[in-house]
Amino acid sequence: SITFTDTTLIEGETSLVTIIFSEAVAAFTNDDFTIVNGALSTVADSGNQITWTATYTPTAETSDTTNVLTIGTGYTDTAGNAGAAGTSANYIVDGVDPVITTISFSDSAMITGDTPTLTIVFSEAVLAFANEDVTCGAGSLATMTTNDDITWVGTFTPTANTEDDANTCAVATSYTDAYGNGVGEAQSTANYEVETQAPSVSSITFTDTTLIEGETSLVTIIFSEA
Repeated sequence: SITFTDTTLIEGETSLVTIIFSEAVAAFTNDDFTIVNGALSTVADSGNQITWTATYTPTAETSDTTNVLTIGTGYTDTAGNAGAAGTSANYIVDGVDPVITTISFSDSAMITGDTPTLTIVFSEAVLAFANEDVTCGAGSLATMTTNDDITWVGTFTPTANTEDDANTCAVATSYTDAYGNGVGEAQSTANYEVETQAPSVSSITFTDTTLIEGETSLVTIIFSEA
């Protein structure tokens, strides 16, 4: 047998590899291994030349769900008989943290009645991601939903009677990928404007409020905004 103590290796993890032969072997070294997406410490005999161990360290910043450790036929038993090849079960290497590839609103200039959609797209499926990870200015975000844990969408409702032209939605780093890699990447949307304050008439004035025959008056109307 060829076994790993951990078959899903994330960033910073290693695994003990144990190789058990049917009998004592000789001339068995690391040269007998084919190692993918990682490195193996010098294989060591446990004392009987049957059970051997080494530590596997995955390659940093690598993501690959299909990997096996293979032993070739270069070893022999103590009598000199050539050994047979062997292969471990599959193991997963994922040392890549999730990142945000897209974070955007369907509308960045919001007026009364607008409810744009916020879309966040990750580089891979994420876990432990919720509205608590998102902070938005001048409005509220409905519970975000997803079909694949990669693309998340939620409806944003701007705050009523508000004028604010400097706002973003910021994503925190408290989520992880499906294997537990984190901390995730923090990122914010581009700026969006919330203008839900209705215009009003501030004043209507006449230059002359007592008009006799032949007179006219200038009327000035001032609004609360353009």
